[in-house]
Amino acid sequence: MAFSTEIEIRFGDTDPAGIVYSPVIFHYLHIALEEFFAARCGASYAELVRQQRLGFPSVNVRAEFLRPLAYGDRARIEVEVRRIGRSSLALGYTIHRCSDGELAVRAEAVHVCVDLTALRPTPIPENYRQALEKTASP
Repeated sequence: MAFSTEIEIRFGDTDPAGIVYSPVIFHYLHIALEEFFAARCGASYAELVRQQRLGFPSVNVRAEFLRPLAYGDRARIEVEVRRIGRSSLALGYTIHRCSDGELAVRAEAVHVCVDLTALRPTPIPENYRQALEKTASP
């Protein structure tokens, strides 16, 4: 079951041509990841980082840019769990322009659960694993 959130494209997110600068798309994916964790795992990403000293940095990201997003557009980002490993998580992302539903970006990212104190991979905690499994695509 996919998770969905919306983002408004801001002036500072665009390049001189008026379209979203491609590195900003990766920032949007991370925003969606943070909101996904809060909604589906019962903990804000800030809580994971600050209190639990866990993070899920991207270690591999692939994106296809299919349609431009421009200043003033609203974008709907969907996140779906594709694979859950011992300490890794593969998420699929799609970004659609809200005004016409056009698919603008398709991406996949592999995130690794990291102990932020030791800066080493660590197994995904069981409570988060169970929440992620409930939301995983069949």
